[in-house]
Amino acid sequence: MRVVLESLRFVIIFSLLWTMIGAITHLTLLSLGVIVEPYIWIAFVGVLIFMFALYRNRGWGIFFNKKILCTSVILIILFVLFIPDSSPAHLHTTKYVYSYGFPFQFLTLYVENGNEFVISNLFSGGITAWDLSMGVFGNFILFYFTLHFIRKKLSNGLVNKKSESTSDIH
Repeated sequence: MRVVLESLRFVIIFSLLWTMIGAITHLTLLSLGVIVEPYIWIAFVGVLIFMFALYRNRGWGIFFNKKILCTSVILIILFVLFIPDSSPAHLHTTKYVYSYGFPFQFLTLYVENGNEFVISNLFSGGITAWDLSMGVFGNFILFYFTLHFIRKKLSNGLVNKKSESTSDIH
């Protein structure tokens, strides 16, 4: 339960900060006369850096198992990179919508003449917009608890085997 509450705190703070910093970045770039869409990722990276510093200074996130946390994040990234979008939506004559994420789709790319794999779309230069939804946090919770369950079952199985082998000796 603590992991879910900690994840919920992260989602709420991240969403609020991304909205505020995204709006500030959007308004600043608009006032400078710059097209906003190619540079909005700056707000996303800024919020991630701020969240890392906030969690580090406040001592939050101590309930997470670090190995399982890192493995969950790596699995999310690998699934996005290697599982293609099997049915992209045709938005306009040359614009397609690709959604990535497994099991919950959370990354949507709007690409001109794109490909079903995210890597080729990222390097194509044809991304006109992108969207990151809350499905990433659903994937994280699902992977985290699945890996935690597997780790718990494996450690219980190893403990039971050790106790059986020591009882056979005596």
